Amino acid sequence: MGHDLGYAALALIATTVYYIAFLVFRISARRMEPLRGSRPFRVARLMLTSPVWLGGGLLLFLGLGYEVVAFSAVSLAVAQPIFAVSLVFLVAFAVRFLGERLSVREWASVALFVLATMLIGLSATSEGDLHADATLTGTLTDPWMMIAVCAPAVVVAALVWLVGDRRTGGRHARKLAGVAYGIGAGACAGLAEAGIRGISIRYEDTGSVRAVLESPYPYLTLGLAAIALGQLQIALQRCRVAIVAVVLTVIGRSYLIVSSSVLFDEQWPRDDGAFALRTGGFMLALAALVLFPRYEEPAAPEPEPAAGKGVRTVP
Repeated sequence: MGHDLGYAALALIATTVYYIAFLVFRISARRMEPLRGSRPFRVARLMLTSPVWLGGGLLLFLGLGYEVVAFSAVSLAVAQPIFAVSLVFLVAFAVRFLGERLSVREWASVALFVLATMLIGLSATSEGDLHADATLTGTLTDPWMMIAVCAPAVVVAALVWLVGDRRTGGRHARKLAGVAYGIGAGACAGLAEAGIRGISIRYEDTGSVRAVLESPYPYLTLGLAAIALGQLQIALQRCRVAIVAVVLTVIGRSYLIVSSSVLFDEQWPRDDGAFALRTGGFMLALAALVLFPRYEEPAAPEPEPAAGKGVRTVP
């Protein structure tokens, strides 16, 4: 029991460190020149030459590393509530200390996301349905499976970049909300995590670094992580960290589960209760996405000057 509590505490600390990295990335984003997804190499240069961003990157990978250690020893039913609690802390911090404001509609969406995360965690079965097939049947021999999994995430990220970079003028122009960037970055982040799992399973199965390097997983991880980090940095420069972090995390975890069923032949829960919980969790996550506003609300117009105070009125 104490052993499990120790890993649960480690998971909470690791997840907290992971989200602290988001706040550091936000600080670095606000200090950078305007970032554009149509110029990815410039975005990469600005990120890699920023000491603040590099510090955030170190925290991010430390958090991820300890998450791998902790979550390999606890069940999904424990891991998902930890994610939910950490998300609540992050949103509360952003509202209290960063001055971010969420509308009633956005609060409802965040609540649905947290509930969806809890349901997915409760759907874990004693059979260990999230332990990947160590043989990776079909994944390494049929590249089309991996392409089919990767293509939607890359296409979504590219579309968000293009739409977000489109210049809109006029009094009523509105920019994309953080939910759009969170979807694109989250799908790529989920695939990057799937790549990390593939590396771990491949090495455990073969004990060979060469076998790992000959597999597609290291390149899947590096490529998708680079896209996710670039989009995250652009998002944090333009949008609220509370929205971006929530959507990125939930979409990333959901895409990890979905892609694992293809890449690692992981099975959906067969028990009726677990199946209903898993399905309900994904349906709630989808409902939260639909509920989220697609654009930031326009700023309130400045009040008109009162008559008789330096403004000539027309009779």
